[in-house]
This record gives sequence, structure tokens and C-alpha cells, in this order.
Amino acid sequence: MLSELFPFQREDVEKLINHRGGLIANEMGTGKTYEGIARDLIIRENNTEWPHLRTLIIAPTTVLASWEEHLEELTTLKYVRVDPKNRKGSFVEFVQSEADVFLVHWEALRLMPELLDIYWVHVIADECHRAKNRKAQQTRALKKVKGAFKTAMSGTPVVNRPDELWSVLNWLYPQDYKAFWTFYRTYVDYEIGYPHGYHIVKGPKNVAQLQAKIEPFTTRRLKEDVLPELPDKYYTNIWVELDPKQRRAYNEMKSEMVAWIGQHEDQPLVAPVVIAQLIRLQQFALAYASPQGEGLMLDEPSSKLDALMQIIDDNPEEQIVVFSQFKQILRLLEARLHKLGVPFCALTGDVPQGERGDLVRRFQSGEDRIFIGTIAAGGVGITLTASSTVVFLDRSWSPALNQQAEDRLHRIGQKDAVQVIDIMARNTVDLGRKQKLALKWSWIRELLGDT
Repeated sequence: MLSELFPFQREDVEKLINHRGGLIANEMGTGKTYEGIARDLIIRENNTEWPHLRTLIIAPTTVLASWEEHLEELTTLKYVRVDPKNRKGSFVEFVQSEADVFLVHWEALRLMPELLDIYWVHVIADECHRAKNRKAQQTRALKKVKGAFKTAMSGTPVVNRPDELWSVLNWLYPQDYKAFWTFYRTYVDYEIGYPHGYHIVKGPKNVAQLQAKIEPFTTRRLKEDVLPELPDKYYTNIWVELDPKQRRAYNEMKSEMVAWIGQHEDQPLVAPVVIAQLIRLQQFALAYASPQGEGLMLDEPSSKLDALMQIIDDNPEEQIVVFSQFKQILRLLEARLHKLGVPFCALTGDVPQGERGDLVRRFQSGEDRIFIGTIAAGGVGITLTASSTVVFLDRSWSPALNQQAEDRLHRIGQKDAVQVIDIMARNTVDLGRKQKLALKWSWIRELLGDT
């Protein structure tokens, strides 16, 4: 199989041959799945004395179909996808089958404790940034999975903060990266907020020291370096004025938020609390919003959807990808497209696992003109190269997730320059979010050695 890889991919696989743990951190769209499978085949060739060469692949639901396709294309290995919510027979029956590779989604780690009872020859954690929170049940379950060899894969192993890298390193080499707070104090630049003692993260530190330490078992490739033939990516901001009805609702919400902060000025405004308030403002900037229980109900009018429909109307022959964090705004978009008779598909967390691959196939084949997705569900692990235009109605507060979503289009197989369009509302939280994301992304690029 190595002969079928790009030269840089062969170099990466050969570099990791003698390491029990490997981090493939190549930028999205550079073919990490091919490297993961090649590494698995080499591990199998070098460990033929094992009675059962079982590999466990953990990946987001939307990516499992891609792994199946690549395994069929590149190998003769037998595989089985194990879904804890929809499986026939017991897990023991699956394990006793002749399958070489077992594929599960991330949620299975906590739903299927049987996975933790097996000693796998190789464990692959695809989109390993899913394990960034060291306290999450999913992360704790991953660290209990036993494997002779481990491979972590993600184009964005750091999503928000420098210390998130610790969870992946602790899984790969638990003896070398044992203590979280030692790692934190060594590699995170922070200050203590007074009088309450909370941490204000300023960015990474001792970057060269950390990079030298992880370099032997890490690969990091940028598309611009290894895929010079890949078309460029361009960014455009389209600014809109909020509809008067939207503006009144937005201003009322903003006043409530300012008043709330004033009432809590003697308490630390920790990030999760502030982000929750800002996310509510983001929704008001998307469409007219009104309280419903503990949440919000989005409804027409929406100046951002008006601008999006203009883009769709102005480009009648183009396939377009649309992303948002919020399902409600996508439902409003669906209603508009239904009314106009525009063929589309929508991928959110509500779509059953078995149907997701078909949605991507329909879009890639040209059956659907518009692909609608939440950044969380549609922005990871799938290929949407049938389109060269992606529109963001809003952005996640995680720069890595935004980058993941953009690169569903900007990857191997793309023939045209990719246009990334952000629809931004004037005099709203959109501008501040954009500036904050730029700062966080600069941290991440520094830590990964991209600058």
C-alpha cells in the first residue's frame, strides 16, 4: 500500500514505525486516513506472532463510512462497525467473529465497557481532539482502552487552549505525560485573576521545548507545503444590517446582558458564563429571537438568511455549503429552500448514523445543490469537494472547529479555488467574536509550529 501514498505520507508512516504511540497532526485534507491504515498494516506485518490482530478505530459518526470505504479500497482486512444503540447479537459475538478491524463512534467508549476488556494490537483515535477535556467521561474511557500501539489523528489537536494537548499526550505516553498541572505550568502562559484566583490563559510558552519533546512521534504537515497543486482559499465578509424587528430584540438582549454583568461585578466572570451570554447574542444576530423556556426560539425575519438567499440566487449553477452552530436557523433556511424548490440535504446531530453517508453521497454526486450542516455534525471528517463555496451564518467560538468545517471543501480532490464567506451583522457580537477567534488561532498555530 505504501506505493499508493504521496511521498510525504510514506515519510510520515516510516517515521512512526518504531514508536508505540504516534500523533498524526497533519492539516485537514492531507489524507490522514491513508496514513492511519498504512501504519496499521505495518504493525500487522511486524506482529504476526499475535494470536488475534484486532484493531480498534474510534471516529466521529460522520467519518465511519469514510473509514469503511478506505479499508475496502486499500486492504483485504475484514471489518465490522459496532453501534451500541443498534446492533444485532452480543458484543462477544462480534469479537469472536473473523473481523480484523472494529469501528466504533466516540460515544461507544462510554456506552460499551466491553471495549475496555480487550487488548487491541492497535487503537486509532480519529479526530482525537474529541478527548481534549481531561475530565469528560469520553476522555476517561479512551484512556482505559488497552492497545499495544496507539495512533492519535487530528488536523487540530489543540482546539481552544494550549493545555488541551495534554490529554492526547497522556493517552499516547501516560508515563511521560503523567501530571496535568506540571504540563500546564510548564507550557501555558497564564496569570491569576484577582481577587478570586481564576486563571486567565494568555497563550502557550516554552513552545520550542514542547515541540522538540513531541517531534519524534509527531507528524505535522500543512497543505500549502505538501499539496502545492491544491487551489487557494479566499475569505470574504458580507456585512448586513439587522432587520428593525431583529435590531429591537438584539438591543433588548444586549441591555439585559449588560445589566446582568453589572449585578455580578463582584464575582469572577469565568469564560463559560460569559460565552453562554455571547452565544445568546449570536442567535439574536442570526434571526428574530424570543425566549422559550430556558432557551430561545428563532423565527423570521433574518437579515443573514436574506443575504444567503441572494448568494444562492446569484449563483444558480453552483453547489453551496452552508454552516451554522444552531439547528434552528438551519430549519428556517430549509423552509425557504423548500418553498423555492431548491434541492438540498441537511446534516445535523439529529440525522441517524446510517443516513449520513448517503447525504454526503447525494451532494457529491450533484443530486442536491445545497448542503446544510451544523458545524459540530457536518464540519468534521466528511468530504464536500463538489462545492467550492462555503458560507458561515455564524462561527463556533472554537477556531479549530471552524477550520475543520472550512476544510470539508479545501482538501484532496478539490479542483477549484475555495471561497469562504462569512455573513456578519453590523454592530453585533460578530465583530468581537471574529477578533477573539483570530487571537486564539494564532496561539494554536504557534503551538503546532505553523508560524
